[in-house]
Amino acid sequence: MKKIFAYIASHLLAVVIGFAAGIYMLPILTAGEGPTAAELKQAASQAQYKGEFKKDLPGSDFVHWAQGTVSIGDKQIAFEGSVAPGPDYKVYLTSEFVDNKQGFLDIKEQALRVGEVKTFDGFIVDLPPGVDLSRYNTIVIWCEAYSQFISAAKFR
Repeated sequence: MKKIFAYIASHLLAVVIGFAAGIYMLPILTAGEGPTAAELKQAASQAQYKGEFKKDLPGSDFVHWAQGTVSIGDKQIAFEGSVAPGPDYKVYLTSEFVDNKQGFLDIKEQALRVGEVKTFDGFIVDLPPGVDLSRYNTIVIWCEAYSQFISAAKFR
């Protein structure tokens, strides 16, 4: 009986590990090509504001983080750096700095969703027409599928 239990437990563990690895790897395998260095440089050159995503925010952890420089202009947000791979990442503008999940959930209704992150080594997001950047001071990367805070960068 012990052998049967060990056999079943070991196979269930292998299935669970395989499933978890698949969930983690799928966004990496399906990620699009990121912008080129020249495209990022061009977008950054038109920026009015800059900010920094940092790995060590209270709401970030070893699986959910972003690190690098973000540039914000009238038409685009350009990010030069890395984002931890994951599904369904969205970019929001907020009027106050938040550094964790609850902080973002508290103001999410007032936040402006401006785009999606589909690459993990830099990205460019086009801003919707008419966005008044003077109303915002922070960019938040949020995983919509799992309601998970990834990172935030204050730019004003």
